[in-house]
Amino acid sequence: MDRQNLLVARIERLADFAVVLEAPGFVAGEGVTPVSEPGVWSMRHTTYHPAVDRFIALAYEDGWVRSGFDWGVWSATQEARGLRDDPGTLASATPDQLAMLITVLVRNERFSEGTLLRACEAGLVMGIVQRARVLAGQATD
Repeated sequence: MDRQNLLVARIERLADFAVVLEAPGFVAGEGVTPVSEPGVWSMRHTTYHPAVDRFIALAYEDGWVRSGFDWGVWSATQEARGLRDDPGTLASATPDQLAMLITVLVRNERFSEGTLLRACEAGLVMGIVQRARVLAGQATD
């Protein structure tokens, strides 16, 4: 498969998540506070819908999570803030910008559990997969 067709296939797989995320009643996950017992210390944690777990796995499998990319520095840039905070900017994102944004979300989840849940609840993940859907449609036209 040539490079362009590979990119289209990756974008289509990312876009497929829109169907799940748009389903009525879809809940990405929840923050769980364990019942505390005397003498036992438990941390709050996040449980995710299996589709979110698949999103993370696909992000790694299809190269949406970039290695060698200083995601921490990039996440503070105007470009990153625009993509994250402005749906109009996200709606015109390039595949590279989607990859950088996905990298930030997935990597940050490892350091701050619940990052993806908050991104799902804010509509950011939906915006990413909707943009992928548009890009996939453009590639097949």
